[in-house]
Amino acid sequence: MSGKVGRRRLQPKMGRGSWRFSMWVYGFMVPISAFLAVSRLTKGLNDGWNVVGFCLYAVWFLLSVGQVLYLLRVRQNDAPFWDEEEAEAFKN
Repeated sequence: MSGKVGRRRLQPKMGRGSWRFSMWVYGFMVPISAFLAVSRLTKGLNDGWNVVGFCLYAVWFLLSVGQVLYLLRVRQNDAPFWDEEEAEAFKN
């Protein structure tokens, strides 16, 4: 554990590798869900409004953006712990 008193990890089981994988997944989900929401909106303006479809894609987009923001917060908070773990691994 860290030598700093009072500092806690946001995601104790997440390492740098799993963080990168999660960022790749949610990084792809954000533009895809944004594209689908915008396409549903433009299609709705031309052919008739489908509120449920647009709301589903909009909620998917908002959840993806929220997850990316949370992962950025995890990286900011947990990066010192990851650095300590890597330093200990290279010592041994």
